[in-house]
Amino acid sequence: MPVWLELLVLALASMFWPTLIVIVVLALGVSHPVKILVWFLAGGLLTTVTVGIAVVFALQGASFMSGSTPTVDPVVDITAGLLSLLAAFALLRRDARKPAEPKEKPQTPNSTKPPLTQRAVERGAPVAFAAGVVLNIVPGTFPIVALKDIAQLDASNGAKVATIIVFYVIMFAFVEVPIIAYEFAPERTTVAVNAFNAWLKRNGRRVAAYVLAGVGLYLTIRGVIQAVR
Repeated sequence: MPVWLELLVLALASMFWPTLIVIVVLALGVSHPVKILVWFLAGGLLTTVTVGIAVVFALQGASFMSGSTPTVDPVVDITAGLLSLLAAFALLRRDARKPAEPKEKPQTPNSTKPPLTQRAVERGAPVAFAAGVVLNIVPGTFPIVALKDIAQLDASNGAKVATIIVFYVIMFAFVEVPIIAYEFAPERTTVAVNAFNAWLKRNGRRVAAYVLAGVGLYLTIRGVIQAVR
């Protein structure tokens, strides 16, 4: 697969990373979704682009990245592929065990605290920004492969930085599109967002699992083929 096409596929696949879907679902369910999404996006882009640039520049100077067939390629591909397959399996298993009509549990003083993603949405902009930073410090499996590919590009440093930015802008599309839509057509967007959010709640985990499984299988097979050559 041509490297630019692979980067596009990896960016589109990264849109379905489970944490991003959870954030979008939770944010679109509150009364001020744009504020939450903007601050989460600011923290996320600041972190991912900064970390991405650091990783790419570190990789392109490493000895294991040199040669026509760098030794790092199969290692990264197989590791990312297997982790993606494991994540897909966990999502599908959790989805299969989820009851058709979950019963509401009574709230008690000893109830477990909601996860960081939910607290980030409920507590407003500063926590949403912090969540965007914390949840994106470690790149996901697909971005790691993409950053390795970018480091190997025969391009200037400026072009590589631009590619990193474009990659992450695509990855955060589910966050960015509602922000833009609310700005230009708030009433129509509200109706569309409610329908989309309902669909995402029902199918988001399953779709994310299929994407993780498909791309993860491709990376694993490619890595094995590279390793045995």
